[in-house]
Amino acid sequence: MSSTKHVILELEKARKLKARLKAGEVCLGAQIALSDPAVAEILGRAGYDWLVVDTEHSANTTATVRAMLQAATSTNAVLLARPLRFDPDEIRRFLDLGSPGIICPFINTGKEAEKLVEACRYPPAGVRGYGPRRAGVYGFDANEYFSDANNSLLCIPIIESKLSVENIEEIVGVEGIDGVCVGPMDLSMSLGLFKQFAHPGYLEAYEKVRLACHKYKKAMGTACYSLDHARRCAAQGDQLLLIGGDDHYLSAEAQRWVEALRGGNKS
Repeated sequence: MSSTKHVILELEKARKLKARLKAGEVCLGAQIALSDPAVAEILGRAGYDWLVVDTEHSANTTATVRAMLQAATSTNAVLLARPLRFDPDEIRRFLDLGSPGIICPFINTGKEAEKLVEACRYPPAGVRGYGPRRAGVYGFDANEYFSDANNSLLCIPIIESKLSVENIEEIVGVEGIDGVCVGPMDLSMSLGLFKQFAHPGYLEAYEKVRLACHKYKKAMGTACYSLDHARRCAAQGDQLLLIGGDDHYLSAEAQRWVEALRGGNKS
């Protein structure tokens, strides 16, 4: 519709995040489970580099994802969508709404990683159907979006099973995969070591993922379960650090205030 070349803001932010990851920078993220778009705006303004709208373990929908994307536009945060499962149709909807990338659960093999990349890319590089409504600024910048999307969108599998660890080199070796993010809860459960993050068996699996990421020059990430854990991960070269989420922040801070005033805690 427009004859003027424009920069698609969300794709530009995604490219900047990609560049930072390739440069070895640590990028801080938070997960959004609550459905109010103000959460995305607040976390973005707080300085997070990337945010994840979780539709797997929350009541979030395509409608709330769109609202989150609109709210995050005024911030520097890259807002990724986390689908319920690997589903090309659901992924296409999130991308058409303007999500600059997908962080996807249940990616256990190299072939599944290939299919994730294909779902995020237009032909001939992929199988994504054309219809970038909000992503193409409702037609005003659709041509610019189409020309830039394939090389801009982020594709990040979540590593959360014993099988995905066994196949980690195949997964991170796929062209178009930007990095991975370990899900400590599900991974430890899959290993029969639920929440035993200091267990040698868990640490061995985690190290295997890290070494594969370093070998293939892909970003290594994880959900962090404490501030000390996040600092250790950053010190050992992990980059995509998911440091909590909105529901956790709200419950922890609310509990801290109540305990401080009712329980005599001086902090």
